[in-house]
Amino acid sequence: MSKDNLKVCPIYNTFDLIGKKFTVLILRNMILYHHTRFNELLDSVEEINSKTLSLRLREMERDGLITRHVYPEMPLRVEYALTEKGKNLKPILEQMGEFSTRYCAINVFRDKKPRHFKQVLETAH
Repeated sequence: MSKDNLKVCPIYNTFDLIGKKFTVLILRNMILYHHTRFNELLDSVEEINSKTLSLRLREMERDGLITRHVYPEMPLRVEYALTEKGKNLKPILEQMGEFSTRYCAINVFRDKKPRHFKQVLETAH
């Protein structure tokens, strides 16, 4: 396919969807740790505040990455779920994790030794 057929760079387009601050971390927690509730995400996403989390969740819903389900009970219960589109970002997140654990180990691990991302996931659960 020639460059002339593109409206926008595919990598730029994906980055536009997930590149805003905290979006990848929210996706990480939903995909890898199965977090579905606002407070779970608020407590587990590093340095995020409730206003920013609300904004990012609305953007992710608008972009078709997640759905929001409000349960008609008191107190009100809201859960978020990944759409198929959102679930398909899992390999990208895993590759980001793999890159970091192998090539940036000095910043990631106390012992500064590289390892595979799957090892990190296994010890995190």
